[in-house]
Amino acid sequence: MILVIGGVLSDRQRTSRKSHSPYPMFKKKSKKQLMEFSRPPKLSGKVNVCVGLPLTALWLLRCWKIDCWYNGTTIFSYIVLLLMLSTGIYRWAFRKGAISDTVTLGGFSNRMYLRYRQLYMPVGIAAGFLLIFLFTTLPSLISYGIKGLSVQTFSDDLTTFGWMYILVLYKVLKSYVDFYEYYRSSEASRKKVD
Repeated sequence: MILVIGGVLSDRQRTSRKSHSPYPMFKKKSKKQLMEFSRPPKLSGKVNVCVGLPLTALWLLRCWKIDCWYNGTTIFSYIVLLLMLSTGIYRWAFRKGAISDTVTLGGFSNRMYLRYRQLYMPVGIAAGFLLIFLFTTLPSLISYGIKGLSVQTFSDDLTTFGWMYILVLYKVLKSYVDFYEYYRSSEASRKKVD
């Protein structure tokens, strides 16, 4: 037994006191868990195709505008886009049966999905677009100043970083579909990955 100025603590009180943080103003950071689950492949394939096609078109338009067809990063991006589209077409049109996929629980995206559900996509896309807008505007302001920033300079920067908007859209849409299908999957198909 532990003696306290006001009396004696029971075992229950002693264990409850140990669980409290000595710093109540700091929240305990949530623990991330990687979970594996089974799901149908069609929806994730549709996401890859429906985002991959506009991204490919935008990338081709960008390469045409700045004439960078044989650059190493351009060729690498073509390979990534081709891989994205081919896996999407395979999952959407040809893959039969369930596939095994992973999702991270406890992170910012998961907490945002659990809190907003229907508003997850608009809020996530708006936040991502705002970050990209700031990311493209801030370097322009630093390099040109307020007087040197024109509509032409701003449109060139948006053209240069325009692919980021589609990648943000893809990331938000993919994470929404992942969480949606995870929470719709059966408990038996879920398992923790260490």
